[in-house]
Amino acid sequence: MGTEQSRGAPLKPLDDPTPLGGPSIDVGVRVGWLLRMARLTAPERPAHRLGDMVTRLEWQGLSTSTSSLHRVETGVVRDDRVVAAYEEALALAPGSLRAAVDIVCRTFPYSPVDRAPLARVSGPEEMSRLHAPVLEDRATGGQWRDWARSLSQPGNVSLPVDVAQERVRALMTELVRAQGPSYVTRYDALATLRRSEWGGVVRAAAAEMLADPHVQVVNDLMSAVGEASDPATRSWLVDLLGDTRDIVVQGAAVGLSTMAESHGSPDFWGPVLDLLVEHYNDAGPAGARWHWLSHLLRLVPPADLAEVRGRLGHAPAPVGEALQPEGREALLRVCQLHAEEASAALGLPYQPLLARLLHEFIGDGRSARSQTSGVLLAALPSVNQACVDAIVSISEEHPDPRLRERAASRVLLLVDGYLPARVRERLVGDDLPLRDVLWAVRAHVPVSDASLRRVVDDPETGLGPVGGMHAAGLAGWPLLGELADDPEVPEPVRGAARWWLRIGSHLRDPLPDAATGQPPVEE
Repeated sequence: MGTEQSRGAPLKPLDDPTPLGGPSIDVGVRVGWLLRMARLTAPERPAHRLGDMVTRLEWQGLSTSTSSLHRVETGVVRDDRVVAAYEEALALAPGSLRAAVDIVCRTFPYSPVDRAPLARVSGPEEMSRLHAPVLEDRATGGQWRDWARSLSQPGNVSLPVDVAQERVRALMTELVRAQGPSYVTRYDALATLRRSEWGGVVRAAAAEMLADPHVQVVNDLMSAVGEASDPATRSWLVDLLGDTRDIVVQGAAVGLSTMAESHGSPDFWGPVLDLLVEHYNDAGPAGARWHWLSHLLRLVPPADLAEVRGRLGHAPAPVGEALQPEGREALLRVCQLHAEEASAALGLPYQPLLARLLHEFIGDGRSARSQTSGVLLAALPSVNQACVDAIVSISEEHPDPRLRERAASRVLLLVDGYLPARVRERLVGDDLPLRDVLWAVRAHVPVSDASLRRVVDDPETGLGPVGGMHAAGLAGWPLLGELADDPEVPEPVRGAARWWLRIGSHLRDPLPDAATGQPPVEE
């Protein structure tokens, strides 16, 4: 007798049963939900029933059954072979689902273990095949990921250190301008290397990036640095909190957050707490570094924080009513309403896990929760678009101004060539505010030279990870060359323009051909 899935009966929506804001989450069910959503939201619904998916996977050479797939899609079993087959059968970007699953499972040490062991490189020919696109500067995100996984196998020292470090720097310059699956696969590649015997090379490459006085984007590479914990790197990151550049302070805080929450020991903060307090007091009670250093203090265990509280020179930055524990349930109800609308837009019954992920992405102060929820929301194009619509609504309609600001900032991380109608209606004229310029650039909508010039020239928001120069750089603005050479332009702006000219504009890998599930053949 066939299962309800093989007969096409409605599947019970998946949910995470763990308490909201609790100490742990159900990682397995989140991984299963991602695979189910990949199948149910694929263009033209080629495998809306599990039985249809079994057939498609058999075409890919994977023999399975509806009961086996049901166990994978409900999080009972984690199997990388099945995830890879889903990518191919549903014409998703190579490595995109596997990267998302790996990032989430790597973040939480109690995650389910992959039942498909990593296949070792079989010989020099295979290693040469993996090296080729990386060494020739033509690797896609999936190829970067395959290369990193092979290089990270114990004992694989197939490159000189200087060559490896140069290639890791190249990966970093692609990561900071990549979007969507192109970003997820490259981040997973860098984090995989960081957690391997090549981890020191990743840290050294990051230090080289930061040594450029005009570096413009560092959060992503510093988060990857935080994917492995060691005393020397922890001390280095804490030292960076005293850097004169706000962008470096923010990146160091991101790296420390990742390290402390996901990979640090229980006494992580003890050896560096005095220096953290010193940097916090030096920052003063205003500005970006105050907010980031306040965030780090909130990660310190209460008992440790109590010992130094009397030495804090000022109160930490507020987080907003909706982001405090007592505001969790109210924000969850808001997210549930938007998840209902998003589910309907996807042609699916209400997805309670979607509401949970929305809540964590915009309302959870723990980087591990917000980052991994964002990865799951960004992994599938159709789900991504529905979530962008939901978060835009929250950013414009929620009564808490701090949550509105947080949602407006976070949603830009999900934008990948999609522009909600309510935002598109605003993109008229040459006096667009910075956030709308960033929206347009990340959605690949043309922006006038006048609008770009105005946000670049703004002394308050022209530079930085979400500044006007960031928009101009991602857009590949032709006038960057003029800015870089104009002696009348302030040196920080000229330097930022030179930096963007060196690394290039936004990066997106070509998608596989939907008809065959294989990458298109170049003519």
